[in-house]
Amino acid sequence: MNRQLVMIFGVFLIGSTVCIADDTNRKSVQAALDAQCEAAREQRLAPERAMYIDECVAKKFKESREECTRFYRDYGAQTGDRAALYYDLPECVKAFDFRKNVQP
Repeated sequence: MNRQLVMIFGVFLIGSTVCIADDTNRKSVQAALDAQCEAAREQRLAPERAMYIDECVAKKFKESREECTRFYRDYGAQTGDRAALYYDLPECVKAFDFRKNVQP
């Protein structure tokens, strides 16, 4: 009987280790996909943000470039009722699909 319990415990321990390894791998893949998504978004948002900052400075919406930069620092992020921009980029769709397809 003790031998059977040891065998069952061993199988359980090995199975748990495999699940933990899979979960750790999945989290690292998800983190990499999320980073790719955010890098692609930032590449797309940076020129637009710079354009708005330049317009703010030119039209003197704020007192200085620093104030304009601070005002537009979160451009493209979700704020209030406004949705975040560019989560429809292929890199972001891939990250979302990977997150959505979690195996129970």
